Amino acid sequence: MIMSNGIFKSPIHRVAANSEQERISLAVFYFPDYEKEIEPLQGLINSERPQMFRKVKNYPAINFNSFHKGEIAIDTVRISPSQ
Repeated sequence: MIMSNGIFKSPIHRVAANSEQERISLAVFYFPDYEKEIEPLQGLINSERPQMFRKVKNYPAINFNSFHKGEIAIDTVRISPSQ
């Protein structure tokens, strides 16, 4: 969501379980190098759609720390309209 400046959002995870068949789950996570900065693509920022997220490093750590504080990670890097 950061790189798309809020245009693309993650889908809600849903499971349709079948009690008659075995279920297999697979989780896949992708994170860039922890030292790389993640920010919205410049081509997706303009006067009608200003930058919505600040530039961050090590987003997995932000996600982990936010979870333990009961916060939503993406909200901690969101730029408020007054900034």
